[in-house]
Amino acid sequence: MNLEKTLINLLFDSPYSNEIHNYASKLEKDSKINLKNDSESLTGIWELRWSSSNSPVLRYSPLINNLQILDPVNSIGLNLLKPRGVKSIIGTAIVAELNPLSDIRIGVKFKYVGLIGPKFRRTKIKALAEIKKDQKGWLDITYLSSNLRICRGDKGTLFVLRKINDPFLFNKFQEFVKQFI
Repeated sequence: MNLEKTLINLLFDSPYSNEIHNYASKLEKDSKINLKNDSESLTGIWELRWSSSNSPVLRYSPLINNLQILDPVNSIGLNLLKPRGVKSIIGTAIVAELNPLSDIRIGVKFKYVGLIGPKFRRTKIKALAEIKKDQKGWLDITYLSSNLRICRGDKGTLFVLRKINDPFLFNKFQEFVKQFI
């Protein structure tokens, strides 16, 4: 079994395992990521499966989907904490502007934060506030495939995310973010 498949299996079978960090680091060493050529591969829905952070919102939970929905072509992304199993853009959200900074680094500027609720009649219920003070960071994409993304944040956190193929949810994201583009 190859290293990526082993890591993906570990993420599902033992999502809190200390071995995840070791496998992720091994994949990073052999990675030849170049965002100029691979940026289209970032597009889509990414589920956080493991993080080196101690913050509860940056940890895997069996009850909550911790998603990053990315559209680098339009320079926008959405971090979304939502109840697992709900097939809509509902939950706690941060809307971010994305800018490539190097072959592996993406600049992130957080623009809006708040809650996104369900539609009521034809109106999407939302309480998003513009972030007044600049909240910036960056992510180094250190490994990228069609199934898995490994990245390191500006505070040193290691993230391991798996790609989710959900055209319905991605279309809902694209409809939602039109107001921010």
